[in-house]
Amino acid sequence: MKLDIQSPEFIANPYPVYARLREQSPVYLIEPGVWLITRYHDVEHLLKSPLLNKNVPSMYIQQYGQGINDESVFRIHNNFWVSMGSSRRKLVVKALNARKANEVRLLVQKSAEQLVDKWIGFGQADLMTVFAYPFPVQVICNMLNIELEQSLDFLAETQLMSRFAEPNPLAEVELAEANAAALRLESFFGEICRQRREQPGDDLVSQLLAAEDEGERLNEDEIIANLIMLFVAGYGTTANALCNTLRLLFLYPEQRELLITKPELLASAVEEGLRFCSSSPYTFRTVMESLELHNVQFAAGDAVYLALDSANHDPEVFVDPDRFWIERPPTVKKSLAFGHGSHYCLGAKLGAIELEVALETLFRRLPNLTIDNVDQLKWEPTWALRGLESLPARW
Repeated sequence: MKLDIQSPEFIANPYPVYARLREQSPVYLIEPGVWLITRYHDVEHLLKSPLLNKNVPSMYIQQYGQGINDESVFRIHNNFWVSMGSSRRKLVVKALNARKANEVRLLVQKSAEQLVDKWIGFGQADLMTVFAYPFPVQVICNMLNIELEQSLDFLAETQLMSRFAEPNPLAEVELAEANAAALRLESFFGEICRQRREQPGDDLVSQLLAAEDEGERLNEDEIIANLIMLFVAGYGTTANALCNTLRLLFLYPEQRELLITKPELLASAVEEGLRFCSSSPYTFRTVMESLELHNVQFAAGDAVYLALDSANHDPEVFVDPDRFWIERPPTVKKSLAFGHGSHYCLGAKLGAIELEVALETLFRRLPNLTIDNVDQLKWEPTWALRGLESLPARW
């Protein structure tokens, strides 16, 4: 079968295509040296395999050639925590976990209330614009101790940065735009780091600057890259995950009523929303040593895209996988929405808290919340992040 991951039909509803791939071509050749894996057990196995590595530099060099080393956007992706060795990742984890879970939840709740206060009197708005996008940004701003207005100016830059991770290489003009965005973001966060060195606090920037383990510390390029990618990875994925779950709750009103009646189901509703419609449809790995899967030989250096969204709809693991079911019975295997193994998403705990708080806050403060024409909402035309173009609502 022929797969076009950028076609409007696939973007709108990839799940029937994934089902055919799982059945007919579980190891699918996107282009020479680039593979797509769609079955749960295969994805899980490869996420843990020592023969594959999330080697971002080699992935981009394969796509763009050695010249990509000179590009600003490459430098930032290369210094992100997913590309770090375990000892360097440990330093980022140390900074991210400096606050206790209950302190984080209070900070997230404060961020949600601050935003709702600004527009609750409007009666109607695009929830994507007024809440979903600014909410995770507000949370990160509170964690970094910077003003929301300072960061809203560069949300477009973070979107340009995320497109660099798509399987199809950017055109020359698109790469130039991503580089310009990278330079603007580097300048902004470089200044923030300078300020925190002079006046350290208990914010995340100060924690990253102070993080130390057995004499090892993060350098400034690593700190700046991870601050940038917190916005790139955090704001887009969380905003889309929230709107995707809201869409599902209004497509399936009986599930929404069940959640409102039984708020103790909030955590499971978030987990089911992430399973059913992940905002991060895939992750990728680079083959370090040749290996074989389903009689297909992968060569060292090949890129492997692992379709997390497809794996989460695999009937081999999930009963009635295309049903949105917030009381879904627990299964032996968990959703792969946040990945698996050594590169399990470092922001998973924060993301889950943000989604729980956001849903609880919206349904509590907007008891008459309504989304019209929920079955006609349009998706952003990209495979890198699964999200809606807008979410018009009234209350």
